[in-house]
Amino acid sequence: MMHSIETRIAHRRFPCIHFVTVSETSSEPAKNPERLEVEELTALQPGLARFMPEIGARFWKCYYAAEAGNWPLARWQLSELRKLMRMCMVTRPKYIADLQEWIADDLEPIMQAIEARDVERFRRLYHESVDAANEFHRRWKKAFIVWKLPDAPPPDLDLTPRD
Repeated sequence: MMHSIETRIAHRRFPCIHFVTVSETSSEPAKNPERLEVEELTALQPGLARFMPEIGARFWKCYYAAEAGNWPLARWQLSELRKLMRMCMVTRPKYIADLQEWIADDLEPIMQAIEARDVERFRRLYHESVDAANEFHRRWKKAFIVWKLPDAPPPDLDLTPRD
């Protein structure tokens, strides 16, 4: 079957996607493929750059929730952040070891400080974990990414404790 020049160009730009064309003489509409191959699905998955803004926002909110004494909100933000990190492991398995290390060595101790409602320990561990995260950026040749805690609490949440 002869493909149009547009299809051939598109295939060169996106070789993992199978392009289906319908002959101009066909009266049947084009159908979506019933099944995508693993390589095609992998190409559609977001990288860490897509997840990190949400991870950063949750980490920011966790900090100021704990500072305000809203421990349930701090716990929830950190729990949601952990879920995002696990999703990162699925979409970008080359980072699994480092993500697991950060979760075990940095996130889990912060969660323990939250459970204990120990604000001093929380602050210390939080700042150490920021340093650790930025070290991972350097390790992966992305030293230009340096996350820092914003100077003010998030304006979209009322951090007043409710419990």
